[in-house]
Amino acid sequence: MKTFYFTLSLLIFSCDSGTQKDKSTTGAIELIDRAKETIPTGVATDFLKTINSCKTKKLPQLERTNFDSFTDESEYAQIDTRALNLNQVYPERNFEDQKVRAIDMYTLPIRDGFHSVVVTLLKNEHEMESILINYTAEGDIIDHELVSYDEIAEGMSQVVSRISENLLTVNRILWGNTKEVEQIEYEIRWNGTIEKVNTLNLNEFFTDFNLIDEVLTGLELDWVQTKTAMLKTRVFPDNPNEAFLVIPEVIDEGEQFFELNSHILIADIRTGKITHNFFESHQSNQWVSDAIEMQDIIIDTALYPLSEETKAYGIQVEYLGMSRVNPYSNQTWSLFIKSGDTLEKFLSNYSIKDFGGEWDGDCEGEFVSEEKIVFLGTHKTEGYFDLLVYNRITESKDYKDEDEECQTENSFHIKNSILKFDGTTYSQVEESLNTKSYSQIHPRKLTNFQIDQFEVDQAYELNGQKIITGNYTSEKDSLYTSTNENQFDRGDRLLMLDSENDIVFQSLGFGDLYLFEPHFYRAKTSDKTIIICQKAFEYPSGGEVFILEKSTIKHIGTLAIEGNEEGKFLTDLVDIQETGNSLVFSIKSDQLTLNPGEESSIQVPNAIFAYQGGQLILKTNTP
Repeated sequence: MKTFYFTLSLLIFSCDSGTQKDKSTTGAIELIDRAKETIPTGVATDFLKTINSCKTKKLPQLERTNFDSFTDESEYAQIDTRALNLNQVYPERNFEDQKVRAIDMYTLPIRDGFHSVVVTLLKNEHEMESILINYTAEGDIIDHELVSYDEIAEGMSQVVSRISENLLTVNRILWGNTKEVEQIEYEIRWNGTIEKVNTLNLNEFFTDFNLIDEVLTGLELDWVQTKTAMLKTRVFPDNPNEAFLVIPEVIDEGEQFFELNSHILIADIRTGKITHNFFESHQSNQWVSDAIEMQDIIIDTALYPLSEETKAYGIQVEYLGMSRVNPYSNQTWSLFIKSGDTLEKFLSNYSIKDFGGEWDGDCEGEFVSEEKIVFLGTHKTEGYFDLLVYNRITESKDYKDEDEECQTENSFHIKNSILKFDGTTYSQVEESLNTKSYSQIHPRKLTNFQIDQFEVDQAYELNGQKIITGNYTSEKDSLYTSTNENQFDRGDRLLMLDSENDIVFQSLGFGDLYLFEPHFYRAKTSDKTIIICQKAFEYPSGGEVFILEKSTIKHIGTLAIEGNEEGKFLTDLVDIQETGNSLVFSIKSDQLTLNPGEESSIQVPNAIFAYQGGQLILKTNTP
């Protein structure tokens, strides 16, 4: 450029020194005219000078410039509005009027292909706003959008925003009878255009908007500083006056990338006051979304009694890998307890779901899935119950058969472990668990066995006792109706007879079923026999569980679950493990149905039933 101006100067000098307009002079003038056409306009030159002389801020940028941002007018900068072409953005404004002034500006490194400038304009003595403008390299305006606004006449409205590499999140706030926040999301595209992609009324989207707003005020945060899609609240039934909240604070953000600080807290619903708080930086909480995308934060619905006096709150975080041929997903679990006016993290980012593998994008591939269910043990360490971990590991192989049809083979195995409290946190210990595995046994089946006024369906002899299933005949049916009006005691049931064929146990009736068939399971080193009576009508519908120990039998509950393996019932797929004082029933299937056959039935990837303290309780990872 210096060479260009030096050459031009020489040309002008030579033109001025001549007195005759000869051919050479005429040619020089034509050359000068052509050169002038290539010189950047004054506006373009002033534009580069203007933006190069101002400050540059980092991304993401929280833009909330207002009247309080300036102590007095002496802090107002002198901005060349002509160089920035502001008359194109504000054609109705007269920038010759001293009351209309551009008073501040800074640049942002959004893209290399264009310039991004935020300009603050004093529209009048009561209104101030900032606008994001994207310019071409020559200073022409590509697009613009309002990013902040403040007015001090009525104080009824405000605009704040978060500007990132490719995203612009704008919050329009209105104070009327109630506070309203409209969140507008824009995409800043590679060509510099700014396109609206989503609008959400936060006060309508969040049913507990006012509570969250009070909590954010207590944290000195704006709504625009949070990842609202992952902001979660829950009220637990045992204390309806308090809410458990997860506030994800955006620290860094880019294209398909973000980092979040975590605010985990409890607040009084009536006042919005924070009563217990936990903070963790993005540097250690693993709340990062990059090649592995952080998809969701979930508050666990259960409360975990780690001791008689202490209950823990849980949250889960889901991640998903974006590779098509190397699929990956993960889910972590953390536990928090109250301690004074804070929350303490007792279990940190423990992986409860993990899936990965490799395939050819068509059919053939191998995958491994681990899904852990954590439940309380009965033994304590350092004053808190141990956590027992049931881990179902599924290995899958996809392949093409001889007909080029894609087939899948699954294999399942169980790995149990234990989490112990060390005085500070829970961690997995390398400790072998005294686990007993139950296998199916086949007692001698009795044929043509009869009982007076009882229709025998199945009869087995086991250790000198007889296990019978069936139904009382209609003549005697009315004699076996429970005195409990809520219990309809009719239909198929289980009986146990002693060596003299006297009935020593009979269960309640479980309704008129197509199938009520006992299956028997026993561990090598256990005196217990587990009996599961498979139920079915038009479809398999779980099983009733009994424990036979020596000469005593009792009904412990219902396994309201079935797998999805074709032609196989619960009793074909059940895995029974005994660890300490806990019995765990799980199903070896890649998809499970809870409450099969009922309107309330749901599909879950994994579930167990744990029998502890006289109760058979369903455990899942589904909040």
